[in-house]
Amino acid sequence: MGSIQTPPTNGVQLPTIKLDYTLSELYRRACPEAANVRFGWVPCGITSTVDLTQDVARNTKYVYVDQILVKTASHELRNGNPKLRCSLAKKYLGHIAQRDAFVSGRAPVVFFHMGRTPGEMEHDRREAEATLSVLDPSQRPELIFCPGPSDIPLAEHGIDKLLYKLAVDELETLPLTHPLEAHWWLNSKAALARSGLPTPRCDIIETECPPPVPPEECCGLCAETAAIAAAASVSSGHRPLPTIPRGCSGPRRRWLDAQAERVAAAVRAWPVPFVFKTQQSFGGAGTWLVKTEAQRAQLLEDLLASPDDDVHDVEASDGETRKGWGFLGKLLPLLTPENAHLSPTAVLLTDLVADPRADYGLTFVGRQDELRAKFAPLMARIAAWVAERGYAGPVGADVLESSSSNDDDDDGGGEHFVVDLNVRACGSISLPLLRGHFVSRGLDYASSFSVTVRGGRAEFMDRWRVPLEEGRMLILSWWEDREADESIADVVVGAEDEPALAEWMKRIREGTEEVTF
Repeated sequence: MGSIQTPPTNGVQLPTIKLDYTLSELYRRACPEAANVRFGWVPCGITSTVDLTQDVARNTKYVYVDQILVKTASHELRNGNPKLRCSLAKKYLGHIAQRDAFVSGRAPVVFFHMGRTPGEMEHDRREAEATLSVLDPSQRPELIFCPGPSDIPLAEHGIDKLLYKLAVDELETLPLTHPLEAHWWLNSKAALARSGLPTPRCDIIETECPPPVPPEECCGLCAETAAIAAAASVSSGHRPLPTIPRGCSGPRRRWLDAQAERVAAAVRAWPVPFVFKTQQSFGGAGTWLVKTEAQRAQLLEDLLASPDDDVHDVEASDGETRKGWGFLGKLLPLLTPENAHLSPTAVLLTDLVADPRADYGLTFVGRQDELRAKFAPLMARIAAWVAERGYAGPVGADVLESSSSNDDDDDGGGEHFVVDLNVRACGSISLPLLRGHFVSRGLDYASSFSVTVRGGRAEFMDRWRVPLEEGRMLILSWWEDREADESIADVVVGAEDEPALAEWMKRIREGTEEVTF
C-alpha cells in the first residue's frame, strides 16, 4: 500500500510528466502555518441519488444535483438499480478521483474500492497506478485504498487532516481542513448570489420547510411505499431515494403541491430571457437557459411533469385527480430537518447576461498572460471572499463578459459577471499546472476532455501512440469496465495554435464513442 509500480505500457514509450506545481505544493504555500501537518486528499465524487457501493452511501445531508437526478426516472432511483450504481461508481470513485490525484502531488490520496472481491480491488489499484506512474517520482501521490469514508486508515498512514473535493456526509466526523457545511455553502448558488461579487440579478426561491410528517404518518400509500423501500434496503444494502407517491392523499402530497407551485409561479412570472438553477450541482446539471416562451413552457414541463409514468393524471384514494411533479418531485423531498438550514432544495432565477461577447473559465488563466492581467482584480476579490470564510485551495470561476464591458475597468467588476463558482478542484485544473510541459514542446494551446471508448487502455494507446509518446496527449484518468468492454477516461491534448487544437478535437471526436469537453 502506498507505492506505485510502473505498469506495462504496451510498448508505448510515455514521457515522464513534471507539473509546474502540484496542489499539495500550492496548499503549503497558501498555508505556511501548516508546514508540519500531514494532509491526505479525498478526491472522490458523490451523489445524492443512489449509494455508490455498499460502503459509500449517497449523501442525504449535503445534497448535490447531478445529471442522474435530473434525467433518471423516479422509479429507477428507488429500486437500487445495480447497473446505474456501477456506472456512477466507476465515474465518481475511479475516473474523477484519478483525475484529481494526477495533480495532487506527493501526499496520501484516498481511493474507495468499487467492489469487495480481490479481483475487483486489484483492478481499482492497477488502473490508478497505470495512470499515475507517468508522473515524476517527486510528484507521485501515495495511494491508499479502502472500502469507504468510515474506513480511511488515518493513524496507519500518519494523516493529521483531510482535504476533500466534495462534501461527503460520512467525512463529517473526521479531521478536516475546513468544515463540510462551510465548504458546501461556499459552492452553493445562493452564496454566490449574496457574495457581493459581480453577478447577474437573482431571485432565490427557498423551500419553506421539510415535509410535515414522515411517510409512516402520512397516508396508507406512503406507509406502504416506505415499508417496501425499507425491506428492499435491507436486502440490497441500498438506501432508496425519498419519494412522495403520486397517489398520496395526505399532508406530504399537499406540502409537495404547495412548494412546487411556488417555484412554478416564480418561473411563470420572471421575464424572458432568464436562467433557472438549482442550489448545488456539478457536472453541468441543474441549469436551464430560457430564451423563449417555448423554452419556458418546456422548463415548466420538466419541473412539473414526471419523466416516467408519473406524467399521467391519476386518481388518488380520496378521489381527487393529481399530476406528477417531475424534477421537483425528486428534488424537494430531499429537504430534511437535518439539512433545512442549508436550503439544499432552493432554486434560483437569474437574468441572462445580455449579448455576451466572451466567456472564460478562470482555471485557464495561468496559461494566458493577457487574461491573467485582465482578470487578476476579479480573481483577487473571489480569493478574498473564500479566504474570509476559512477556505484555502483550488477555485474555478465561470465568467461572462457582456458586449458593453469596459476593458479598462480596474476593479475586475464592471460588465464581467461571475455566473458560477466552483470552490474545489475543477476538471480543467490540470491545464495551468501543465503549462511548462506543453509550452516546452511548442504547444501553446491545450484542452482537457472526458471520453468514452470501446476496449481498454492498451487499445487506446496503440491508436494514439505518436501523440502519447510526443507528450502531446496525456491520460489523466482511466477506468476500464472489462465486462462491458468499455472505458471512461480524461485526456489532455496540446497543439501549436487554435486551428491545430480544433483539428485534434475533431480527430478525437471521430475516434471515440463519446466526448465531453
